[in-house]
Amino acid sequence: MVQIPEPGSLTIVWEMDASLGSGAAWLETAPDVNKVAKAIAKGTRYEATFTGLPAGTAYNYRVVNNRGLLGSTALAGPYKTKTQPPLGTPFRFVAFGDSGNGSNTQADFARKIAASNPDLIIHVGDLVYPAGDGKTYRTHFYEPNAEMIRHAPFMPSEGNHDVATDEGRPLLEHFVCPRNGPAGVEPERCYWFDYGDARFVALDTNVTEFGGALTPEQLKTVVAPWVRQVLKDCDARWRFVFYHHPFYTGSEHSAEGAAFVKEAFLDAFEESGVDMVFCGHNHLYERTAPLMKDQIVEDGRGIVYIVTGAGGVSRYPEKLPNPAYIKYYNADVFSYTRVDLTADRLELVQIDEHGKEIDRYTLKKPAPTRTAATSR
Repeated sequence: MVQIPEPGSLTIVWEMDASLGSGAAWLETAPDVNKVAKAIAKGTRYEATFTGLPAGTAYNYRVVNNRGLLGSTALAGPYKTKTQPPLGTPFRFVAFGDSGNGSNTQADFARKIAASNPDLIIHVGDLVYPAGDGKTYRTHFYEPNAEMIRHAPFMPSEGNHDVATDEGRPLLEHFVCPRNGPAGVEPERCYWFDYGDARFVALDTNVTEFGGALTPEQLKTVVAPWVRQVLKDCDARWRFVFYHHPFYTGSEHSAEGAAFVKEAFLDAFEESGVDMVFCGHNHLYERTAPLMKDQIVEDGRGIVYIVTGAGGVSRYPEKLPNPAYIKYYNADVFSYTRVDLTADRLELVQIDEHGKEIDRYTLKKPAPTRTAATSR
């Protein structure tokens, strides 16, 4: 799968049944011309990174086993991917969560997401049911999501089912995420990266009381100040945050149940100019009105909160009457969120399991100039 979307680089990660000892990835830079990146092996996981690549360029890549004088054996590929676009270039990302039960429904749904040709994928948690067991990743993550994760960077956040095994460390072991999180927090639980004209911040909102690795106090005093700093030192035009537990919702897991998340982060989000927040946990789709200090405000003056937890496992109903801030919800179908982004326009479309559009939201803003940043 493709990981860590950094300017000018590509990182390819793969798992083997047994250690090879000397894996590598080949990137086709011209017909019959390959650039080779030797893999770093960590047990049966391999990570190969290509650097110095031009922005917005498509490539074919293969995974190989280097056997010294005996040559190389192709193990997988060729697959297509591309480097992230230069500033000012439109791109598409998708968001979804609560997906990993290993069913035919999950696999079919993932193929439909892949067919939408996203440039980037963010996941709002609960990748592997029922308990985030590392041994289940092959059947509940890699195989059903194969078409999707081979072509676009897949960037996860931890859900409550993911942390049910060893505080979510199997997820940290299977993925390669930026190690730029807050000091004192295990690397890759919280991280940020830039993609095109947007900055994305991923959070782990699972607290120790419910099997997570962080305390509510750490969220408030360690992670929230880091969020402020990451977004303060940022000239990205768009700012997005994604994590698992929603504090604006009207479904099974109540907004009050995530009050600790709201207490920790709401001020940081609102003071840092966050445009949109993506969550899961509730297995449906919800979109709020733009909100600021718990009040509905005009477009562009507040944050829109998206619950996109209808990723294929099950569905939860909306509890009626729902909060006034919920502008649209759908609990009848599985669905995912597709966002097309330019420097001055965001177009969100929610697409159901049949490929039908069930919601659309557009936000416009003038585009200032900005400079590049990297995620490491």
